[in-house]
Order: sequence, then C-alpha cells, then structure tokens
Amino acid sequence: MDNYVILKGKEDRLVIHLDSEIDYETLKKNLEEKLKEAEKFLKNAKVAIEFSNRELSEVEENQLLEIIRRESDIRITYIISNGKSFIGNFIIPETVIDEGVTKFYKGNLRSGQSVHYEGNLVVLGDINPGAIVTAKGNIVVLGYLNGTAHAGIEDEDEAFISALKMNPIQLRIGKNIARNPAEDMLGTNRIKKEGSLEVAYIKDGKMHIENFNKITLRDMMKI
Repeated sequence: MDNYVILKGKEDRLVIHLDSEIDYETLKKNLEEKLKEAEKFLKNAKVAIEFSNRELSEVEENQLLEIIRRESDIRITYIISNGKSFIGNFIIPETVIDEGVTKFYKGNLRSGQSVHYEGNLVVLGDINPGAIVTAKGNIVVLGYLNGTAHAGIEDEDEAFISALKMNPIQLRIGKNIARNPAEDMLGTNRIKKEGSLEVAYIKDGKMHIENFNKITLRDMMKI
C-alpha cells in the first residue's frame, strides 16, 4: 500500500503525516485506506488531530476531517490547524473538551483574511483590523483582537468571545452586535492592562465585556 498518508500516535494526539507532493484526490483515497487498515487500533479513540507536512486549505482540511468521521469511530477532541503548526505538550482541560470540538489556528490574521469553524475556534495570534473570524461555538484569541469576531453564528447567545486584548472593529454573538466596545458594551469592572484576558458575553439581552474572573464566569456560563 502506498504511504502517502502515515498515521502516528503522539501523546495526546493523532498525527496524520501527509505527502506534500501527491495530488489531493489520491491523498484522500489513501487516507480512507489507512483508516480502514487501522480500524481496530483507532476504535472509539478520543484524540486530537494534527495534520503535518502539508499545507491545507480550509476546504481540504474539512474534507479530510469528514473522511475521518465517516471511516472511523475516532472522537475528535480538537484540531491543530495548518500542517506546520505544533503546540508543544499543550493539553485541553476536560471541561473545555466537553464544550465541543475545538480548532486551533496558529498565526496572525491580516486584513482580508478570514477563518471559520463549525465548532469552537482558538487563534494563537493576533486578529488585525480587516480580518474576520467566525465560529459556531466560542472564540478565544490568545493575542490582540483588533478585527471582527462572530461567535454563535447560528443565533447561539450562550457563546462567548475572549481575547488577551480587546479592541475589535465589530463583535457579534448570536444576533447581538457591538460595533464600538466603548459605546455598545457594558464595561463592568473593565481594566485596561497588558495580559488581562477579557471576555464578551450576553446577559439580559445585552453584550458585556469584562476581565475574566469568577463573576464573569458565572454570568457567562449562565450558572
């Protein structure tokens, strides 16, 4: 069997090594074959997925993930996006995994770029003005959020958006939109300082943005 696709178990993830030269359609067929071959070893496995050695577009990555879901019993906990990305030994806490499948995007997003995911989205970098991120679930930005973010795209008001630094052009959670945080959000106990995680969420039909603390968490999770 051709080794255009190699499956490797690695600590908390399944690394899928992809041939960088073979055509994409052949690659997809080879992935199907390898998953069937490894079926008894992967049965009911709960793992993260990391694609390596090949740059994938959003469409290509989603197609490969669909093949994995269709041809195996693997329960995907989160996805490390971009064949070049690597996140050390980072392990997602079980409480976060239970929120649903999460995709990690490594790198800064420039004006005109966009990322979308049908789950939770974590951006390991900055979102610059003119860049857009959207997710069916929650959005977490481990950097500056200066562009546009839309969480809960299917009118899910219980989603939230968080960033190390909030200065967005527009925030949207479900149907709720805030174009100017200074005017459209309620900045309860908001303190501007470096490294302070800020969270935007919906309470009583209004968008709030606060520093992340126990009070914010209670409100945000509707406890």
